[in-house]
Amino acid sequence: MTDHPKVKNYMTTEVDTVSPENTVKDVIEIIRRTGHDGFPVVENGKVTGYVSASGLLEKALGEKVSGIMSRDVLVADTEMEMSDVARVIFRSGKSKLPVVDTSGHLRGIITNSDVIRSHIERTSPQKVWTLKKTLEAIHNIHVDVIRESVNIDELVPTQPKVYADELDGRIYELKKGLAEPIVVIRKTNKLILVDGHH
Repeated sequence: MTDHPKVKNYMTTEVDTVSPENTVKDVIEIIRRTGHDGFPVVENGKVTGYVSASGLLEKALGEKVSGIMSRDVLVADTEMEMSDVARVIFRSGKSKLPVVDTSGHLRGIITNSDVIRSHIERTSPQKVWTLKKTLEAIHNIHVDVIRESVNIDELVPTQPKVYADELDGRIYELKKGLAEPIVVIRKTNKLILVDGHH
């Protein structure tokens, strides 16, 4: 991954959208089906607004999205750096931004979880290289860094106990796609788990 990750590397391309012609009732059904709390309003492929669950409060079921949607929509560009998206999301209080091309056509959506994931993935390699340098300096050895899958049944943990809150945290991370890679040292016939919720 690049030192400056971009929106195109983290955005979701399959986006649930609504039309200006949809009704409040339609949007409520989409919320129930998807579990999302807001949607880009798209007409002819272009983002023309945004409608949120809170915007539906006290509206008539037959009222059209075109009459209640927000037209002042913050959007991201596919080439935008994730650090810039983080600032926009933080300052605006939004949890997600539609991603558009230069013509305003919807290309995806980027969320605050994507921003967090981009930071976790960006910092994980640094942990590996720091560990490599430390091991080489302390033990006067050469360490090769490789990326591969490992059989979890073969892992030897370095932590004697695992606490319930750690498991809860790990479950949350996995569900949200926030889990970072584990760091394993291969020593003779052992795989020692040194980082990554051991």
